[in-house]
Amino acid sequence: MAIFNTKAKHLFKRGLIVAGAAFCLIEIYYIGQVLYYSKAEITTSAYIESERERLGKVTVRPVPLLRVSNNMIRAVIAAEDVNFLNHNGIEWKALQTAFISNVLEGEAAPGGSTITQQLIKNLFLSHKKSYIRKAQEIVLAKVMEATWSKGRILQTYLNVAEFGQGIFGVEAAAQHYYGQRASTLNHWQSLWLACILSNPRYYEKRGSTRWLEIRMRRVSRAMTFPEVYRVNNRLQ
Repeated sequence: MAIFNTKAKHLFKRGLIVAGAAFCLIEIYYIGQVLYYSKAEITTSAYIESERERLGKVTVRPVPLLRVSNNMIRAVIAAEDVNFLNHNGIEWKALQTAFISNVLEGEAAPGGSTITQQLIKNLFLSHKKSYIRKAQEIVLAKVMEATWSKGRILQTYLNVAEFGQGIFGVEAAAQHYYGQRASTLNHWQSLWLACILSNPRYYEKRGSTRWLEIRMRRVSRAMTFPEVYRVNNRLQ
C-alpha cells in the first residue's frame, strides 16, 4: 500500500510538471503572437474566424481610429473600461469582486475584464470560460500593455468586437444598424452600440430593454468623467 501511494504521488507530481510545461509552451506561443501583432496588420481574430466557420459568412470592416467618432470612442470606454488610460491591462479590484461573486457567493457577475483582456480573448483565445483561460488573459494582457500603444489596443478592440450575429467591428455595426459610417455616429447611436456589447446578439433582436435603458443613462453620465472625456480618436 505504501509503495502504491509513493507511485501515485510520483505520477501526480510528474503530471503537474508536464501540465505546467505545456501551459508555459502555449503561453510562449501566444506571447509571440502578441508581439508580432503589435506591428502587423490585423484584419480578423480567432473568434471572428470561428464564427465565420459556424455561420458561413461574417461582416468585418476594419477602420483606423481616426475614422471612428469621438462619441463612439468615449461611449465604449465609459461602458467597458472607465480606467482604460490609467491601468496596465488588469483591474485587480474588479477581478477580485467578480471572483467573490461568481465563485465564493455563487452569484452571476461581470468578469471584471478590461478592454485589453477582452481584446486578448477575442484575438487569440477561446470564449469558453475557465480559470486557465482567465490566467492566460492576465499574462497576455500584461504583455500587450507593455508592447502595444493604448491607441492600437483601442483601435483593434473596436475593429474586432462583436455587435451582433456575424457583425464585427464598429464600422460594420454603424452600417448595419444605422446605414452610416462609424465616423458620423452621434451620442445616442454610440451609446446604444457601446451598451449592447455585453450581449450583442440578444439586443440585435430585442432592440432595447428596461435594463439597457438604465445602463445607457449610467454610461452617458460616465462619458462626462474627465478620464473618459479626454480620450479621442487621435489617441496614440
